[in-house]
Amino acid sequence: MPNPMSLELVRKLEGVVGDGNVLTQPGELIPFESDALTSYRATPAAVVFVHETDEVQEVVSILHDAEMPYVPRGAGTGLSGGAVADGAVIIELSRMNRIIWIDPENHRARVQPGTVNAQLAEAVAEHGLMYAPDPSSQTACTLGGNVAENAGGPHCLKYGVTSNHILALKVVAPDGSLLELWGPLGSGYDLTGLFVGSEGTLGICCEIEVRLLPLPAAVETLLAHFEEIDGAGQAVSSIIAAGILPAALEMIDRETLKAVEASVYAAGFPTDVAASLIVELDGPVAGLAEQAAEVESLLLEHGAREVSRAKDEEERLKFWKARKSAFGAMGRIGSDLLVQDATVPRSKLPELLKRVYEVAREHDLTITNVFHAGDGNLHPNIPYDRREAGIEERVRAASRKIIMACVAAGGTITGEHGVGVDKRQYMSLVYSHGDRQTMRWVKQVFDPGKLCNPGKLLPDEPFTPIPSRGAGAGVERAVSKKDVTRAVKKALGSECLARNPESFVIDGEPAEVVATPGSVEELSELIHLASSYGWAVVPVGHGGWLETGNPLERADLVVSTRRMNDKIEHRPDDLLVTVGAGVSLADLNGTLAEAGQWWPIDPMGEGTVGAAIATGASGPLAAAYGAPRDLVLGLKLVRSDGGIVKAGGKVVKNVAGYDMVKLYTGSWGTLGIIAEAHLRLHSLPHVDQTRVFLADSPFELLRFAWDMVGAEKLSPTAAELMSPEAAAAIGMKTRDWRMAVRWLGHERAVNDSVTAAEKAASRAGLLYEEREEIWKALGSIEKRLGPAVTACARVPMRVTGAMVEVASRFAGADPPLVASPLLGRVRIFVPPELYEAAQGDRPWALRIEGLRWLAEERGGFVRVERGSPGLRAIVDPWGDLETVQRVTLGLKLRFDPDSTLKPGFFAGGL
Repeated sequence: MPNPMSLELVRKLEGVVGDGNVLTQPGELIPFESDALTSYRATPAAVVFVHETDEVQEVVSILHDAEMPYVPRGAGTGLSGGAVADGAVIIELSRMNRIIWIDPENHRARVQPGTVNAQLAEAVAEHGLMYAPDPSSQTACTLGGNVAENAGGPHCLKYGVTSNHILALKVVAPDGSLLELWGPLGSGYDLTGLFVGSEGTLGICCEIEVRLLPLPAAVETLLAHFEEIDGAGQAVSSIIAAGILPAALEMIDRETLKAVEASVYAAGFPTDVAASLIVELDGPVAGLAEQAAEVESLLLEHGAREVSRAKDEEERLKFWKARKSAFGAMGRIGSDLLVQDATVPRSKLPELLKRVYEVAREHDLTITNVFHAGDGNLHPNIPYDRREAGIEERVRAASRKIIMACVAAGGTITGEHGVGVDKRQYMSLVYSHGDRQTMRWVKQVFDPGKLCNPGKLLPDEPFTPIPSRGAGAGVERAVSKKDVTRAVKKALGSECLARNPESFVIDGEPAEVVATPGSVEELSELIHLASSYGWAVVPVGHGGWLETGNPLERADLVVSTRRMNDKIEHRPDDLLVTVGAGVSLADLNGTLAEAGQWWPIDPMGEGTVGAAIATGASGPLAAAYGAPRDLVLGLKLVRSDGGIVKAGGKVVKNVAGYDMVKLYTGSWGTLGIIAEAHLRLHSLPHVDQTRVFLADSPFELLRFAWDMVGAEKLSPTAAELMSPEAAAAIGMKTRDWRMAVRWLGHERAVNDSVTAAEKAASRAGLLYEEREEIWKALGSIEKRLGPAVTACARVPMRVTGAMVEVASRFAGADPPLVASPLLGRVRIFVPPELYEAAQGDRPWALRIEGLRWLAEERGGFVRVERGSPGLRAIVDPWGDLETVQRVTLGLKLRFDPDSTLKPGFFAGGL
């Protein structure tokens, strides 16, 4: 039970935030009794307005010491009851509303959590940039709330949800300490990805660094009206199947249209149709009109009564008026509103919509639908009047039937509104007890006192840790090759043992025992066996990443997933495939190509799907498509005790619980072993063209690359800069710097962009040539260079040039280096002859630390991707975990209490 708000506690809080910024009177608290989902109301103990990070720290520390629960709150536009505070203190963040800085050169900005989404969008538009996530409440909702809920919006079909656009967070932990969370640009676990969507239960974010994108050069918006809702649903699937990815694809049903047209928001839509679709395309001017014409044909083919194209911005905004105003118009139907939110596979939309209307009839309710059709993210709205006897029971019953139908169709309970209070009861529909326990471990690490937004997201259940054999168990045990081999053979048969274990080399030594389970169940039994014996396990795919990380403390058994290589399920209409972790990337994309699809992940070297996810590895295509963290929808894993759990699901939008997929991705098998993955696919582009530009200086090429995504708007998909030494390693003889630039997409758009780039290069005095095969050669550069030391620097995009300048002198000679100017990444390869000339590990450790210092000064980091065991023992390959050491250690201890998985390998020696 929370402590009462004593006068002494109020005075302490006022001492931090000032008189008038602590509300305690009943009349003052009424506006804070609910969020936008008015079905859930509760009275907070107090409301405390904060203005700066240091105030948040002091307030949280005071409440922590008093064991008083608290709830972070922004604009209160949430739709799951997540900001309701029953007897807890609300920490109100809406006055922390400054845009701290905008860095247009590096396409990023940093804001306080109370910054309104539309306010940021307007500010960055002056620089020709945009912040892509655009919730329907964009003019009122705040960035802090967007982070808490992992908010989506109409344009997230193409650009992704909030978590795809957050680079870093400054967070006040539940004990009042300050955490600096870095996502894909940092070392350690992806704590930013884990925090986004945590609904304020893990801490309070006080600064948010966001990724910005160039404003599209052109936009085409179409409006189609359908007399049959099935036809509208089928049209949605046909557009995606045609390889067209709209920026937005929204559906509005008849009841919603009637409400909007009868309100002050009337936009002139017909009210005698079953549904209307808004389809918005954006991108380069070239080819966009042709894509719009193709979409128009598909809409008409599937029964559209009428299709209109917006002739100007005024008409475009008119099309969007009905969609953006839909929730406000619901007040004409009922004084109260329950907004449901569930995601289903896109192909299931027609049958799910039928079921929603059936449920409405069964419970004598009006249910309206306005939703993100391209994502399969349904929003059945139930307007009602709570004064009507028995109405709330009918609303709840209808709501549950809808959710259960969505789950039965392979969907999830929430796509963007969150679990909050409203959906805790449904968590067991999508996650097993074991799945939910992994989430509870996360909560326990961040908030052991359960003070931060209690009673939200997770259902009430006891905390259950993995049973431990005790600290250090198994370390003293003498483990021989013979013992391990005998035990594995007895439990799983000799076919589970690799015949050539010596092909897997760990820290310079051939592995003695390698097991190759053929199924999830065999993997589970194998890890349970290892855990019971206290063996240290090294999970691998084909074994391509065994010269990285800290040298292992011990390695008793290598477990390769290479035999778990089945393509379990491919759903082309939903752009989804489920595969075993051992499937090679080459085989996967070879098979998918037959259906005109691919998984656009291209790390250096050959590898498996499981290895790409476990390492978070990505290549040049990440500039356009994202890294594995952006393209994995769900996982099945085996825990360190052999238990089987899942994370995520099979839909493109899923905010049910913590984003465990982000936590596991890039964790290098230290928290669990990936067994299966649900992957988000893309349609193969119509055209794939490459030009290689040449210059004497890397800086000419870097400027050219940035101009292409800036003023020129030539939309390159990928770009890689090569030093003369790197070019020589892949067979190019001249002493020029080279930059390979790749364009993928619609034929007209690609051809026009390439032609314009060639003209721009000529004006800049750059030579160019066609070399389509260069990407394959770049992917194998490490193999061509032999056992090279590889250091990878990640910095803000425009700092790449400075790092290239430093890296080119890194060895005292000219090492091969490859830079990704669109990603802010520089890879330095130190071939054996350079490494030996420097006489061993220690000189290289000093050079790496110097490079690391320079990168950190510029807002980046350096990681040693590959190197000798001696080098990796001297210099931490990962870098300093700084403020997140405690959290990282806590997660490792909860998920792997006996260090069964890769002991000592990960950041911080975990």
